[in-house]
Amino acid sequence: MTFLRTFARIVGAALLAAVLLVGAPLAASAHDQIIGQFPNENEVVEVSPDAITLEFTDDLMDITQLAMVVDADGTDWVSGPLQVDRRTATQPLLPELPEGSYQVRWRVVSSDGHPISGVFEFAVGRETPGATFGLEESAAEQADAATSSPADGSSAPVLSPLLVTTLIGAAIGIALFAGAIATRWFLTQRKK
Repeated sequence: MTFLRTFARIVGAALLAAVLLVGAPLAASAHDQIIGQFPNENEVVEVSPDAITLEFTDDLMDITQLAMVVDADGTDWVSGPLQVDRRTATQPLLPELPEGSYQVRWRVVSSDGHPISGVFEFAVGRETPGATFGLEESAAEQADAATSSPADGSSAPVLSPLLVTTLIGAAIGIALFAGAIATRWFLTQRKK
């Protein structure tokens, strides 16, 4: 009976190690999330803002960032490139946005190297956001949206090929170890 207890403890420890092995990469694969912005989604601002500001949970990589601020006619109102300063991305705007609805489309590179993107609307003046925006997404933007986080900042774990290979290797190793222990136990029982 002592051997079975030892066997159960070893298998339990191996399973715990496998759970920790699987859980750590999944937790680490979460992308940065947006935690603040100006203007807020669906906010009506009385005065035309000078810039759109997005704040994230961690420092962004200062590569391949993009922001568009379009009106219902598809006119882009940005003035210059998106500026990244650690956790904050700022998109300068042309002066004096006319009253109306605007849609902000942004894309940045998360601190883990993965692109994240989102879309939100705001309005200048008295109009409520929600105009139909005439700008169609290109096939590349649709593909990017399929591989990036949703605009609400939630993030689904993405299984990389390296992680899948590690998980398969861990499962095979645990199975071989458990098989060796079981074989030894059966052989010692036969001798008795």
